[in-house]
Amino acid sequence: MLNSTIQAPAEAEAEALAAASAFGAALKASAEFAALAAADEAISQDAEANTAIAAFNRLQQQLRAEITMGVLQDSQRAELDQCQQTMYGVPSVSAYLAAMAAFQAVCRDTASIVSAEIGIDFAANSRSGGCCG
Repeated sequence: MLNSTIQAPAEAEAEALAAASAFGAALKASAEFAALAAADEAISQDAEANTAIAAFNRLQQQLRAEITMGVLQDSQRAELDQCQQTMYGVPSVSAYLAAMAAFQAVCRDTASIVSAEIGIDFAANSRSGGCCG
C-alpha cells in the first residue's frame, strides 16, 4: 500500500478529474451549448450560409498577403467588409455567431470562477504552452 503522502495527491487528482468531468457534462447540458449545437447543425445544412462562408474565406485567402503585410487598399478592405456583411446577413450565420458568443460568455464566467478559486488564471494556464505544456 502506498504511504499517505503519495496516496493523497493521487486522490486529489482523481477528485479534480471527476469534478472536471462533471463540469464538462454540466456545460454540455447548458442551454447555451444546446443552442450552439443547434446553430452548428443548422449552418451545416444551409446552402446559402455555406456559399457565403466559402466566398468570404476565398476572398480573405486571396488578400492574405496584403492583410498580413498591412498594405490592404481601401477598395480591397471595402470588398472584404461587404463580403463579411453579406455572410453575417445570412440568418443561420448570425444565429451561429450569437450562440457562439453566448456560450463563450458562459465559458469566460466559469473560467473566472475557477480562477478565483485556485488563485491563478485558469484559462491562460489551460492553453497549450501554459503551465503544463
